[in-house]
Amino acid sequence: MTAIVIRDLGVSFNGRSVLRGLNLDVAAGGPTVLLGRSGSGKTTLLRAINRLNECLPGCATTGSVRLRLDGALVEAYGPGIRPESLRTRVGMVFQTPNPLPVDIAGNIALPLALAQGLPKAEIHVRVESSLREAGLWDEVKDRLDAPACSLSGGQQQRLCLARALAARPEVLLLDEPTASLDYQASRGIEDLLLELAPRYTLLVVSHSLTQARRLGRDVLVLRAGAALEAVDRATLADPERFSRLMDELF
Repeated sequence: MTAIVIRDLGVSFNGRSVLRGLNLDVAAGGPTVLLGRSGSGKTTLLRAINRLNECLPGCATTGSVRLRLDGALVEAYGPGIRPESLRTRVGMVFQTPNPLPVDIAGNIALPLALAQGLPKAEIHVRVESSLREAGLWDEVKDRLDAPACSLSGGQQQRLCLARALAARPEVLLLDEPTASLDYQASRGIEDLLLELAPRYTLLVVSHSLTQARRLGRDVLVLRAGAALEAVDRATLADPERFSRLMDELF
């Protein structure tokens, strides 16, 4: 089943084009991994899906982005779609962990209270369930009132993932989620994403072909913001073809 359908997408900032005429179908589940040179528009593409580009000055978006939400394809830029509500359904995790300057529990509870107005009992349930789903509960359950900044880098990234999961999204966008982490923490995040894939649609930007080979059910290369090319499993598995692709991209 297709979860994201993008047609003729264009994004520019103050007249400078970043994405042009882009078409993309993303299957439910995943992960789908998106590769490309620096500056090819990968992050802009992610932000177009949950309308985060609109938070940046001079942004203009054209084309269509449809998302499967509650079983139906919904036009993300359609009338009556509030960006703030859309972003709870289409969560995003960034390259560098960005915990809120509050305690561990508050990182999850505060957005649920402010953005969704949930009652305290429901927030309490979601704090625990999202931390469990992010594989962090056993590590923090006895210090939920500790500052989030006291966590390690890998724990902070899992906390940010838990914060996104607590909103009960259907799609997760991940912009190089392991780029700032060491090898062990990176592998932990990768294993977690594979566990989440049966329950969420995952679109992951990566700069690592090795990670794409480990993680991606589908792997795509974005070229100069205008074309997407699928990378077959044979290329990822063949050392010589894999090396040529790595030289081409990086």
